[in-house]
Amino acid sequence: MTDTTVAHQPHPHLGGRAAALRTLAAWRAGTADAPRTVLITGDSGSGRTRLLTAFLMLSDPAHRDRLDLAALDPATVPPADLPAPPVLDATGLTAVQLRWLLADTFAPGTDRAERLPAVLAGLGTPEQPQAVVVADIDRAGLLTGTDEPARVTTEVLLPLALNPGVRLLADLPRAEAERLAGDVPADQLQILDLDRDPWRDPDALLRQAELALPEPTVARQLAAVADTPLVVRLAGWSVQARPGSPLPLPRSAGDALDLHAERCGSDELTLRRLLAPLALAGPGQPLPFDLWAPVASAVAGKDLGPALAGGRDLLLPFFDLATTGDGTPGARIVHPAVADEIRERLGRTAREVHRRIATALLATLPGDTPRRWADATGYLREQLPGHALHGGLLDGLLTDPGFLLHAEQHRLRAAVDLLAAEGTPLPPLGRTWLRLAPLFARQELGVELRAALLDHAARQDGLPGLDTTGLDVPWRTLWARPLTGVGAVTAAVRPDGGQLLIAHRPGQEPELAAYDARTGEIDHTDPERLARPDGDQRAAGALALSTGSDYVRLWQRNPDGTVTGPIAAFLSAAPLAGADLTTDGLLLIADAHGVAALQPAGQ
Repeated sequence: MTDTTVAHQPHPHLGGRAAALRTLAAWRAGTADAPRTVLITGDSGSGRTRLLTAFLMLSDPAHRDRLDLAALDPATVPPADLPAPPVLDATGLTAVQLRWLLADTFAPGTDRAERLPAVLAGLGTPEQPQAVVVADIDRAGLLTGTDEPARVTTEVLLPLALNPGVRLLADLPRAEAERLAGDVPADQLQILDLDRDPWRDPDALLRQAELALPEPTVARQLAAVADTPLVVRLAGWSVQARPGSPLPLPRSAGDALDLHAERCGSDELTLRRLLAPLALAGPGQPLPFDLWAPVASAVAGKDLGPALAGGRDLLLPFFDLATTGDGTPGARIVHPAVADEIRERLGRTAREVHRRIATALLATLPGDTPRRWADATGYLREQLPGHALHGGLLDGLLTDPGFLLHAEQHRLRAAVDLLAAEGTPLPPLGRTWLRLAPLFARQELGVELRAALLDHAARQDGLPGLDTTGLDVPWRTLWARPLTGVGAVTAAVRPDGGQLLIAHRPGQEPELAAYDARTGEIDHTDPERLARPDGDQRAAGALALSTGSDYVRLWQRNPDGTVTGPIAAFLSAAPLAGADLTTDGLLLIADAHGVAALQPAGQ
């Protein structure tokens, strides 16, 4: 729908979309006829994110002051007395992570996954509704080629849309918008489809083309042909990269790729191969410049270094400069629609391309020692799980403790979950890691504590312990024994001074089970001859203990009796049955898997 109000200027960030902005302003104001839920949708590249960004500029007092509001249609401007609504960016997040982000935003202190549904259901009230904006749902997920936007729709958006205390605004793919509309009462939801009347804006598209192209006639022709604003933008950048030569008129992002390659005297296959590493990375993830040539060459099966070095004009419209998590310069694909086009054209060769990229990344590992993973680049640790999954190499990597410890844990969990869902048998160490994955991901643990916990879990599962050489682990597991029905654990001392772990098993036979605290060997000393450490003996120990339902913290005891720390922690993926300290400083643990003894560092 075109803005026909001559007296008002279009939004400077958009150049149009006045009808959509009016609807969004009414949603923010909470007018009686405005639905609680508004969904912005359209084809990839239709300008969903740009529209939402323009609206949020008008909603945020800090940005609103920089705009000439008097020149804009007042109906497109949200009320000035309202604060900026909370915005949750779904880019690179799983549905689970997004639910946790909601909890962290609106219910700080939530620490249990089972409480998340109650957090979503408890937001706001009909009398005082809570506005929530969820952006870029099409970019959700840690890995390419997953259905994460669908999971976000089901697990995050639907509960919010059904909550009468929430006013929800989201931008998402059309299929997800239509699915959500099928589950939410029609009078409570409105869809703004930017490719369909009354929300499309051909005049705005023409203005964009006129700004992008120097020739008015060509601009009009392009605006009439292009499917989306993104195609107009790509065509404009093609002219800037290669001025002077005629511009064929692209209809889609795929046309823009192929026609630009032709304008530059190259072939579209070379362009697509050069862009494939960017397109196959995780959503929004930049590729370090020093990896671009070797990874693209692996994709092509030949050296593309010269093509990359001389391909400035060829590549310019299709990537943005970005900085990686390590702070190194890199390149990111210019838009998800371009990435989608490149991935779709790969077709059945995608598995082989991912395999080649994974192999090229593995070749960058320094040396072949256990420490090589610690020295790996951040890009390798983040991107290898996805490429290995899609390339058929992940199950082999799951036998490598270094990979399990140093790979980015959220992406690794997403990849292993998908591998398991496909029915692929996981190696034993991979199954052990997966048991701990929710703990690793939620707690954001350092690699040293992850190593100690994975070593502990491996021993619980009857696997060899991990080689933690070179890692400053806070404690190491001396032994672990399977034992069912443990309700409590305590330290005890034999008449000869030997330290024992005593497990109490209510209703079991025998009710008490004793193990040597150092070796884990079963001890047959008569329980009547055992003594528990008294208060003075415990107070004389170097460590103190505090426990929760699923954690233990160790504190350093000072000579004056005060404690400092905590100096170490043990976290459990399941509730603990008990914990205690021996007088010589061993930590005794009991949980659903059995009993174990841990030796804190320095003891």
